[in-house]
This record gives sequence, structure tokens and C-alpha cells, in this order.
Amino acid sequence: MKIITLLFGLLFSLNLLAQQDSYYDSNHIRYDNYVYSNRYKSVELYKTGDHFTIPIIELNSKNTITLSFDDMEAQSETYYYTFILCNADWTPADLLPMEYIDGMTEDYFNSNSVSFNTTTQYTHYSTIIPSDNITITKAGNYILEVYHEGEADQPIITRRMYVVENRVGVVTQYFIAKAPQYSETMQEMYVRINLQSYSMPNVYQNFTLVVQQNGRQDNRIVRHQPQIMTNEYMYFNLNNDILFDGGNEFRMVDIRSLNTPSSRVRNINFNSGVYHVNLLTDRSRAHNPYLRYHDLDGNFAIIDWDNPVMSQHVESDYALVDFSLKLDSVCANGGVYVMGAFTDWQFDGRSRMVYDKLTQTYTKTMMLKQGVYNYQYIYLPNTATEGNVAAFEGNHSATENTYTVFVYYRDQGDNWDKLLGYQTFQLN
Repeated sequence: MKIITLLFGLLFSLNLLAQQDSYYDSNHIRYDNYVYSNRYKSVELYKTGDHFTIPIIELNSKNTITLSFDDMEAQSETYYYTFILCNADWTPADLLPMEYIDGMTEDYFNSNSVSFNTTTQYTHYSTIIPSDNITITKAGNYILEVYHEGEADQPIITRRMYVVENRVGVVTQYFIAKAPQYSETMQEMYVRINLQSYSMPNVYQNFTLVVQQNGRQDNRIVRHQPQIMTNEYMYFNLNNDILFDGGNEFRMVDIRSLNTPSSRVRNINFNSGVYHVNLLTDRSRAHNPYLRYHDLDGNFAIIDWDNPVMSQHVESDYALVDFSLKLDSVCANGGVYVMGAFTDWQFDGRSRMVYDKLTQTYTKTMMLKQGVYNYQYIYLPNTATEGNVAAFEGNHSATENTYTVFVYYRDQGDNWDKLLGYQTFQLN
């Protein structure tokens, strides 16, 4: 009977994945964090040994990055990966792979395991990159592309990663915005670049500074010209120049256990061979006072409390999780999205919610692996590319956020933007 139940659950899951697959686009590669089919879940990429770090390694070092994902079709496949060097704006660099890679230009995943004792069947793949067969020879932005064997022109997963040369130092000063009109809602920073004798003769044409808040890509701040430059330092320190909405602490889904509901879970049911998690309905926090608490700044972690001594990777189960946001009326001129690392911070069909006029709620159902997930509801106007976090989450200058500063320069005669330094810090 258990085998029949598991088989029925697998068939139900595959049918659901097929229905939702129209949300994905496999016609071309995106130079962004993206999953091209609903078949692949729980993609993680991080500096080996430090789960919540950005995926960055130092050039000519022993640093590695860990990449993993689940294939929901639960069959053994051969997957390969390769690297694409990009500029500071994530356009592909005008270089051939052999110009930034020594050794093999692609390699395959060296580890996979079939899920065990789960109602939803999947195969877990993982690998450490770069492998012994690949040496990256240039600092910069890279797209890590995953694909089936022999199908490099049809990516299934792409991820942004970084290789840094650490030729300059980055010093940041961050605080609540000084201008009275921004002091309650925005966070400001000054940046000083210690040149460390690195020559930049064409700094006003070839330099790029990028500041990123948490994992979001839509609200990155890019600057090309420093306000002040000496032989030793570059300064980005004008008032109101580098300003971010403070936003709010992230909401959290806790599905570490599918046997015992957590505080924000209304109920957990098991039907048609799949767990179904019904969350309590969320409401707008736009006008609520700020409440400080610890979060993951938009990240997620795979954790299984039902089998704590077993492998989190292959014994954690999946569940359909219902998100809902109560709003009196539909947002006619834009969309409402569930945003976080688990949706790749993408404004697309995976994260866009649908309004239910009967219940006056925006709803979205996602299949998630057991763990803890941070999320926010972000409004995106129809003609905009940057989301509005304040609309439903509020906007507070005291919010804890993680920022990363990237420093790029294109040397004379080079065809790409070199990543010379970076700094990650938390505003708290």
C-alpha cells in the first residue's frame, strides 16, 4: 500500500510540474539566476563551508563553491556545467572560453543521490566547483551554466558567481540617511576605495562600482565616477548618492517539520500523495511600527526536523505551500510577487501572485523542500523594473540588511571588466 501511495504521489507531482512548466523559458540563456524548468528545485550556490555567503572565490586560490539542486523526475541523468565570463553589467565578455579557462571548459556533476523515505521522489545532485579539471584564469563576473550532456545551448539552470583578484581595498561607512526627508525610511552609505598602488589611468571611462542589497538585482546601485580621487583613494561620499529603501525584516516560512505545524502554519494536510501546507493569511505591514527580529536577509536553508540525524539533502520531503496576502482590491497597474532567494529574486511566473476576488487575497502555491524560507511581498508597477518593497512591507531605516560592494575596472587593452575587490557587511 505504501508503494502504491508513493507512486501515486510521484505521478501527481509530475502532473503538477507539467502544468506549471509554462512559467519557464528555455528558448535562450539568461545571464542571471534562473531555473529554466519547474523540474528543478532547491538550487543552492554558495562559498563552500559558509552557506549564507555570496558565491565568490579568489583568483589563484584553493577556494571552491558548492552547487546543488534536486531533479524532480527522480531519474539518473548526466549533467554538465561550464562558465561564461561577463562584464560588470552581466553582458557576456568578448572572449573565448579558452581565454579565461585552463584545462577542460566543462565538467560533470560527480555526486547524485535518490531521495529516501520521502513522499515526493527526486534525485539530488551536487558538485564542488571549479573542479581539478578546470582553472579559471581571469577575475570577473561569471555565469555558471548547467545543462544536459551535449546540450550546452539549452541551459536548465544559470547562476551568477564571482572571481575576485583582491587588488584594491573597500571601506564602507553606513548609517541611517542623514537628510531629514529620508531619515525614517532609507539607508545611506559612503564608499572609499583603497587603490593599493593599482593604476587606473582611464578611471572615468572604465570603472564601475556596484552596491547590492541582500540578493536583489532589481534595485542595485551602479556608479562609474568617484566624487574625489587621489593617488591612494577613491571616494563615493556625496550625501544622498548611495541610498536604499530600508524595507522591513523578512517574513518567514518554517516547514522544518511536516508533522508539527509551526507558528505561521494554519494546518498541514496529506492528500493525493503530497503534503499541503496552508499558511496563515498575511496582511500588509506598510503602516505598522518597526519590529526588530533576526532573519536570514532573504535566504533559505534546507532543514529537516522530522529526520534530524539523516541526510537533509535526500530525506527532506517536499510540500505544496500556500501563500496569501489580504488586500481589499486588486492592484490594477502592476503585479504582486513573493520574493526571496527561493524565487531567485525574479519577477516572473514563479513568484507572481493571483488575486482572488471572493476572498480578497493574492495567492500563490509553491512546492518547497523542508526548511526555513525568508520572503517579502513586493509590488512591481507594469512599466517598472525595480520593485516597491514599501507598498506591503513598510519602509524603515533601522531594518537589518546585508550589502555587498563590488569594484570593477577594465584595464587598457582588455575586453572585460575585472573584479578587483568586494566587501560584504550587514547594516544593523
